[in-house]
Amino acid sequence: MILTLPRPRRAGLRPAGRLLALVVALAAGSAGAAVTHLFAFDDRTLPYKENLQLTFATPRKHPANPVLAPGPAGSVDATRAQFYGSVLRIDGRFRMWYSAIATSELRGNQATTARLAYAESADGVRWTKPELGLTEFNGSRRNNLLGMPAQLDFGRIEPLACFVLHEPEDPDPARRYKMAVYGRYYPSAGAPTYPGVPAGNVPSTIYPFFSADGLSWRLAVPCRGSAFDETEAPIPVRNNFELGGLYKFDGIYYAAGQELSPDIYLPDGSLVRRTMVTHWSGDFVHWSREKSFSFQRHGYRGPRESFQEAHEPAGVWNRGDVLIGLYGLWQGAVITSERRMDLGFLVSNDGVHFREPVADHAFLRAGRDGEWDQRGLIHGQGYHNVGDETYLYYGNWDLSGDRAGPGSGAVGLAVLPRDRLAHLALRDAGGGSCTSRPLPNRGPVTLYLNADGLAEEARLRIELIDRLGAPVPGYAGAEAAIVRESGLKVAVRWPQGTAITCPQESYRLRFTFEGAEAGRVRFYAGYLE
Repeated sequence: MILTLPRPRRAGLRPAGRLLALVVALAAGSAGAAVTHLFAFDDRTLPYKENLQLTFATPRKHPANPVLAPGPAGSVDATRAQFYGSVLRIDGRFRMWYSAIATSELRGNQATTARLAYAESADGVRWTKPELGLTEFNGSRRNNLLGMPAQLDFGRIEPLACFVLHEPEDPDPARRYKMAVYGRYYPSAGAPTYPGVPAGNVPSTIYPFFSADGLSWRLAVPCRGSAFDETEAPIPVRNNFELGGLYKFDGIYYAAGQELSPDIYLPDGSLVRRTMVTHWSGDFVHWSREKSFSFQRHGYRGPRESFQEAHEPAGVWNRGDVLIGLYGLWQGAVITSERRMDLGFLVSNDGVHFREPVADHAFLRAGRDGEWDQRGLIHGQGYHNVGDETYLYYGNWDLSGDRAGPGSGAVGLAVLPRDRLAHLALRDAGGGSCTSRPLPNRGPVTLYLNADGLAEEARLRIELIDRLGAPVPGYAGAEAAIVRESGLKVAVRWPQGTAITCPQESYRLRFTFEGAEAGRVRFYAGYLE
């Protein structure tokens, strides 16, 4: 659930009126995030910089990896526990949805035994696969398979990815869990083929589902017959839409993923391979046939000139006012054994257009040869701040086809200090600074800093200036805040206290790195709450 605040107040609204508006807006769930995030990597919120450079952190792979491995022979996930899935934290408990593949039987390069499964954990590290008793497998219901509708015939529609949202505020209890499933459609004998699909192509799209508990699911779209038909899919496509993420932003549902020509083209009409698109929906049932051209990999030169593509972008972490995403840095090659894939980093401020703060940066790298995650990683949608740490879940996919390697299909965990994904620091000796975009005045707020390296001679000076650049009385010059304390969340104190209570409709925040040892300062994030 995203707590929301009202939009900027209208001129003339008195403090009591602003408070009443705040209460009403919170009750109504109006648009806007409860926290304004100023992340070091977000160049839309912090667009102006002098003598600063951005450096990404290197996540630490957890020593317990893989935290979820394939099961024993004969189990539902004996071959793969594939994480094109979700990890949610609900009432203090971690819940995972993933694709379980029982055997290595292939149809083309896709497994034919994929089903959707569930796991849970108290701490996010040690996972169990509970016996749900919902779906029969090999003559028994003692397994962790989700309960899926009979219309979803697994011989025809193979679920390769699943992304789950939890919306406890939905007035319909049967719709409080929402899941988008990416699957490939294989028509059975005599079944109608999908109109417009070239001979030999296997189309794929998303299938939306609702659930009351996240375990037993029903299709969110009408089904005319006893078996769901591809022509009933909410996003009919001629070739395929491969889902990479699912999120709700500013009241709209978005399905992000990859398409390729003939489903998507470069803006000038040129052919393109894997590139990011988003489809949208207002009700989770009816989805746009149109799509946005959301992200193109840096340096991409077209299907005949480059193997550097964006693979199924992006698994998204919705922070309320900014979206963070991971995606596959596909390192293609003519020779299959030479293919590799790390995970890249994306950011968005509108839910539609994504960008790389550092072009082609490998945020999380595949393991070395012989390690469980060798040569290829895949993203899911599992991002959580847990105490003083940030958890990032990911999967492995050795796309090099190395049959002698450890194989593919397990879930890993990468860990960072809380929200310390990247930092700004001085590039050269001397001072440096950065200034935010104009931030709407939402009434009294406190600014917190996530920063390191601070000391008496390594300080951050923080000032408020108005939209046109003039100092805000009480918050600039001699009345600026000086921060000398490191921490994950340090309250910024002005001469009159921690609350910002200026009268301007909007203001900018300016951060100045100063002191004889200012080069030690690492700015990760600011939070206006």
